[in-house]
Amino acid sequence: MGEAKMLKMLKSLLVVAVLAGSSLVSGCASSTNGLAAIPAGDLSVLRLEPGDRIKVQIPDLQGADAEYAVDQTGVIALPLVEEVKISGLTLREAEKAIEKALLDKRILVRPNVTLQAASLRPIYILGEIGKPGQYEFREGLTVFSIISLAGGYTYRADTTSMVITRTVNGRKVTGRASENTVVMPGDQIRIVEKWF
Repeated sequence: MGEAKMLKMLKSLLVVAVLAGSSLVSGCASSTNGLAAIPAGDLSVLRLEPGDRIKVQIPDLQGADAEYAVDQTGVIALPLVEEVKISGLTLREAEKAIEKALLDKRILVRPNVTLQAASLRPIYILGEIGKPGQYEFREGLTVFSIISLAGGYTYRADTTSMVITRTVNGRKVTGRASENTVVMPGDQIRIVEKWF
């Protein structure tokens, strides 16, 4: 093979290598490329899930005012009523479900049930963070708040974009987030690695 032909072949290989490398770099520059922004959370329409704890107040039913955990089957066990399925319901819908159970069992004629969230599903944060793990949900927390609780970014972190996986209307949705994104119970936050 002649020297000219060899040089031409090496140039071609070099061009291919450079193009492959640049597409790899642009693909790795941010693993959030192509992701839509995560839908905003709204606690008023948050659906209860197993592991959530709620405070129940039923003024006319002695011994019912207490904190209850939603078990793995999605129910809470109330005095006299026994089990009421509330998983998948909002707090207001769960109030109505408990009121219906009290009426159906003829325990109260005009039940008045009030529910409040006591503690909801934890938030998980992983990736380029000082202390990845599980953190307690509190209303009003942002991604930045959780990052602070989790020991801050590592030196490799992409501090401009994060990824959140969240349950929206019963299905898992993954989207791009920023430090100002308000977190929801059960959110899984991933701090991605910055390449350049």
